[in-house]
Amino acid sequence: MGEERSADPLTAFISRSLRAEVSDVREEILQDTTDAELDRVHFTQDGAARTLIVKRVPPHASLEVKLLPHLARKTDRVPAVFARGIPPVTVPAWPWLLIEDLLDAPAATDLAEIVRAKVAVERAVAADGPALVALGVPRIARRGALAAWPEVLVHGALGGRNAVSADRGVVLAEWRQASLGAGLVDVARLARDRQVPAGGLAELYARETGVALSAEALGAAEELVS
Repeated sequence: MGEERSADPLTAFISRSLRAEVSDVREEILQDTTDAELDRVHFTQDGAARTLIVKRVPPHASLEVKLLPHLARKTDRVPAVFARGIPPVTVPAWPWLLIEDLLDAPAATDLAEIVRAKVAVERAVAADGPALVALGVPRIARRGALAAWPEVLVHGALGGRNAVSADRGVVLAEWRQASLGAGLVDVARLARDRQVPAGGLAELYARETGVALSAEALGAAEELVS
């Protein structure tokens, strides 16, 4: 009897991560820099062509590798995570994620829906402060007019290509700059990125979160992202 041919390592990895049979697996290098390595994995599953992204980052920038799996278990407003790896400190390898391929998804254009997606993420982890700190999310002091605002998960880079439109709605990607602080700062950052007045988005955010908005608080948030 001939020996059964074993799957190549990449095919075995994707199959194991998805808990499904896959074929025609190949890897496409998209980025290879000192900031990150991105590979798109093409494969066939149940007769349909699919892709996933392998994202590797330097150890000093690995917050997203630790945080995103936690978020993905709580809400679909972030990319789906299928596997991750955090090598021991003695191993010269970068932490990595196997995630949903949203690289070609269009940027979200409805700013109100971006704000609502942000609020959905905040609510999903509202009781997880200690767990988020344990994952390495830093706490940013809320001072002055922002002192009365609740501590929430702040994206840190909301805007640009970090808010995309998927079939299920707005998805917020790139969580490497996340922190715990005043969520109004994210709204001010989004308004600056899209070059629109922040007042309307801030009022929407305040209504969605039940926090009273003041001109002083909005001014303090805008100053932090200026």
